[in-house]
Amino acid sequence: MAGGEGHNFKQLKEAILTLSQATDWELAKKEWKLKQIYEADEAETCLCGHTPIIEICVLSNTLNGQHAEVGNRCVKRFLGLRSDLIFVGIKRIRADISKALNTDSTVFFYEQGVLTSWEYQFQNSTLGKRAMSPKQLEIRHRINQKVLDYIQRQGI
Repeated sequence: MAGGEGHNFKQLKEAILTLSQATDWELAKKEWKLKQIYEADEAETCLCGHTPIIEICVLSNTLNGQHAEVGNRCVKRFLGLRSDLIFVGIKRIRADISKALNTDSTVFFYEQGVLTSWEYQFQNSTLGKRAMSPKQLEIRHRINQKVLDYIQRQGI
């Protein structure tokens, strides 16, 4: 891995197991859910030891309330959570605020309480629309900006 130390599965596994109720890896990884994502202002280090990482996933243990911050790649590769699809949606709207969030991003931000039920429905109903009214475009811009503001790291 250029510029980084690589992904150390053993180190990640030990860190996650330490924070888990279960002592078995297959059981322990089922305890964890994606709670939040953010893009770090400065490079950070994943629990696996890989550095630099910018796309950070905050995981929460559903059994004991522990939290862990892990790089996006480790979350996908070792825990099987598809946070990468959420980051794809974010990059898409950052590049062009008039684009729609992808489905994975829309569901995640709705589950996090970032999007209201109405905004969730609006996102889903306009996902494939290319030609939108000025009012619809204004709403999409507002929703997308709300998502971009949310992912800025705030006191984590």
